[in-house]
Amino acid sequence: MFEDEDYYGEHEEEMERAIEKYEAMLKEHDSVYFDSEEFEYIIDHYTQQNQLKRSRQAVELAMSQHPESNMLKIKMARQYLLENDAQRAFEIMQQVERDDDEDDPDYFLTLGSCLAVLGKSQEALENYFSALPYFDEYEKFDLYNAIAYEYQRLQKYDLALAFYDKALPYAEDLDTIFHEIRCCYLSAGRKDEALGYFQRLVDKDPYNSKAWTNIGDIYRMSGQYEESIDPYEYSLSIDPEDIWTNMHLADIYYDLGRYKEAIDTLEEALRNGVETSMIHTTIGDCYHRLNDLQTAESHFHKALEINPMIGSGYAGLGYVYSDRGHSRKAIKFFEKAYQIEPWETDYLYSIAADYRKLNDFDKAMQYLRKVQEQSPTDPDAYYYIADLYGEQDKIDDAINTINFGLLQTENDVTLLYLLAYAYFVKGDRHQGLEALDRALTADFELYDEFLEYDKELLANDTDILELIEQHKKNQPLNTDSDPKK
Repeated sequence: MFEDEDYYGEHEEEMERAIEKYEAMLKEHDSVYFDSEEFEYIIDHYTQQNQLKRSRQAVELAMSQHPESNMLKIKMARQYLLENDAQRAFEIMQQVERDDDEDDPDYFLTLGSCLAVLGKSQEALENYFSALPYFDEYEKFDLYNAIAYEYQRLQKYDLALAFYDKALPYAEDLDTIFHEIRCCYLSAGRKDEALGYFQRLVDKDPYNSKAWTNIGDIYRMSGQYEESIDPYEYSLSIDPEDIWTNMHLADIYYDLGRYKEAIDTLEEALRNGVETSMIHTTIGDCYHRLNDLQTAESHFHKALEINPMIGSGYAGLGYVYSDRGHSRKAIKFFEKAYQIEPWETDYLYSIAADYRKLNDFDKAMQYLRKVQEQSPTDPDAYYYIADLYGEQDKIDDAINTINFGLLQTENDVTLLYLLAYAYFVKGDRHQGLEALDRALTADFELYDEFLEYDKELLANDTDILELIEQHKKNQPLNTDSDPKK
């Protein structure tokens, strides 16, 4: 936002001389005087090259030689912004002395950026608008974008959209600006308008692959998976190397259980020269779902050749070895996956499951307890711990676990049903019926799954069936007809 390329083009020779002079000073470990404009060239050169240590060194020397320079104070504030210290940058901007009639867009831009990072959107906007008149229209992209973003943070979505539209003709990265436009519409609950916006873009330009992708994204984010497929496929027919559209379409097919189509989508990406570890792990997962363990294993290995630090690659090998009955090998791969991605509790569940297959209940419990510690509100942790106790006929321990889990998860309904089952296994019919009554009240539709726990014990019990029948009578009628008719 800050650099004026035309200005630097006009002063290229002066810039080069200043940088050569400065780097010669560093090489000779000398002390040399630079005027303030030379320092501006030097600092901007290093920040543009993202050499923040060099720019820090230059700005500190500049301020020691020219402590009263307002422009160098602004450069120092920008340095702090680049170092993610907006508060210190703001404090430095407060030291800049300026006349009210002074033409200084850099001042307004830098102060606006400080305020934006500090969450003071309204004040940031005031400074951005003060800077606007100093720029020609073609130079205003970053500023329009910044203004739009602050309006978006303020939930003033119409104003945000207006400024994103102003920025759009000059955008080089359509992915980012389309993403923000889509977010504005969806955050405002205006899905149909979002679809209309991107539909108008493809009506005007049918080869706008990014607009087609956003139509697919809107359907996908609304849970309309089938409707998202055609827009994604249109996008890929235009830009077959768009990795994220490939991945989104493959994810849709995967979620729909259409694993072969997911594989075809990703293999098309491979044929088009797009190869990533993520693509191979997804293909491997699809083959695993199709029970083609050999091909799945091959793709997980390819993923790890590309990126040895992708946890899902090791986890994939864990699932393959687990299905082959090699639990000890599987556990080693799951542990490696968890070491890389310690937030993924699914890997801990998998380790516990394989220890359970080995009848090592203590180790299985150890890993389930680790899940409980890491995610204390996850009902699955209590469910599997209770289930493990049940397998060892420790019914009281299972009941205590479930009751504790209900406190932590605000009476998760799956735990209520499991509690009812545990009481029936124990032979405590009164407590079992009471827990079942609570579960049926919370979510009646899950009673079928409850009966599947143990058909012999539950499905022929007249008290249980009678209680289910009572709740069934209280369920609202399922009808699509208008009751007024």
